[in-house]
Amino acid sequence: MAQQTDALSSETNDAASERLSEVSRLSTLLADRVLAAQAADEPVPKAHINALLDAAIILDKYEVDLPAPLGQIIDQIGDAEDKDAGRLAWLFRPFQRAKG
Repeated sequence: MAQQTDALSSETNDAASERLSEVSRLSTLLADRVLAAQAADEPVPKAHINALLDAAIILDKYEVDLPAPLGQIIDQIGDAEDKDAGRLAWLFRPFQRAKG
């Protein structure tokens, strides 16, 4: 019975690790798109920012390092002064503490 429990636990951990890796991979791709849009002076859909925020929260919750492009966006949001970005910056405060 203990072997079955250990095997199930190992499978669960492997599946969770794979899902977190996929969240990290997809957030990197989306963050790269957002950064490219910013560089081209194109608008960034709010849904993209919300998705990146969700990914950052999930990765932080499971103590997975944020991908560099996502970290760059978090830094930008933290430095932003407009009302909506300021609200998001407030949500990112736990990540800003972890950087220091």
